[in-house]
Amino acid sequence: MKAVILIPTYKPDFHFIDFVKELKERDLPMLVVNDGSGDEFDHFFTEAEEIGAKVVHHDVNRGKGKALRTGFAAIKEIFTDAEGIVTADCDGQHTTKDLLRVIDTMEQNPKAIIIGGRFSKKDDDVPVRSQIGNTITRWVFRLATGLKIRDTQTGLRGIPAYLFDKMAELKGDRYEYEMNMLLYLKEWSIPYVEIPIETVYFDNNKQSHYNTLKDSWRIFKQIFKYCISSISSLLVDYIAFILLNTFVFNGGFDLAAVLTEALPESLTFLVKNMSLAYLVARAISSVFNYILNSKVVFHASSKGMVVKYFTLVIVVAIVGSFFTELLIGLGLPSLLCKIIVDVPLFFSNYFIQREFVFKKKIK
Repeated sequence: MKAVILIPTYKPDFHFIDFVKELKERDLPMLVVNDGSGDEFDHFFTEAEEIGAKVVHHDVNRGKGKALRTGFAAIKEIFTDAEGIVTADCDGQHTTKDLLRVIDTMEQNPKAIIIGGRFSKKDDDVPVRSQIGNTITRWVFRLATGLKIRDTQTGLRGIPAYLFDKMAELKGDRYEYEMNMLLYLKEWSIPYVEIPIETVYFDNNKQSHYNTLKDSWRIFKQIFKYCISSISSLLVDYIAFILLNTFVFNGGFDLAAVLTEALPESLTFLVKNMSLAYLVARAISSVFNYILNSKVVFHASSKGMVVKYFTLVIVVAIVGSFFTELLIGLGLPSLLCKIIVDVPLFFSNYFIQREFVFKKKIK
């Protein structure tokens, strides 16, 4: 496989040149993106070109995500026969041996993104801030997506050629770009393989330009959109339920009685405890939630997704309404009954949407 090494670079040091020399010795083609490092670093990029790297430049610092997007576009234009791209950090933390292992794994898994994961149990020299940051991100990411990726912050990744255009279009100018790439694994049903790599740090990782607080927020806000959409829709659902139950259907139309008479006796158990206020409130909040999910969270909508989404809505509404009215019949307050029923439904509904409704395949 012909794989090009893509190195986004900002304010490099001598480790960068050592890394470029090692790649050249292995006869690996490479493209370096100078992300606005400044005039005082120009000699590093000049030397890299003399060694054999292709170099493109940003006039000002645009961020790692933008540098990666620039690199994907440039490689597609310069290396027209490239079958894959391996992204690597400029500080020498990724060994040439591990890059070659990523390339070998790409050959065995031509449709998959390959992830070089650090933080194995044997790595006792990992800086504390790196351990804490990756552990928090890993568990939040797993909760949001269901994907078990040990190292969500690694810069060593193998990207097959069919994804070049998508990688060049991905949003995110800084470190959130790499998290967005992982989120799209789920959205587009892209296979992935994570392989263990050697953990290498210099001076306790002081060379890293990762800003823990600022860049962690940029990463986490992509994940929180999932939860914000559901919570805001839940509020709409509760407000609509309270208003409808208080001012519209209080002591009025008995939906359960009408449906019980209309259905065969064998099916009446489905509707005998059904609340019209619950169903109307759920319909309002469901439309609201679908709009948020399609426009803000997943940025996608199709007829198939609409059908799957509202099929799920109907099933959840029937189940929720049945058990809500069942608990009301036991003498509990209606709002408390709704909370008791909706908490487990909230989580199950989220996981079903994640795994079934909004799951899409890359074209």
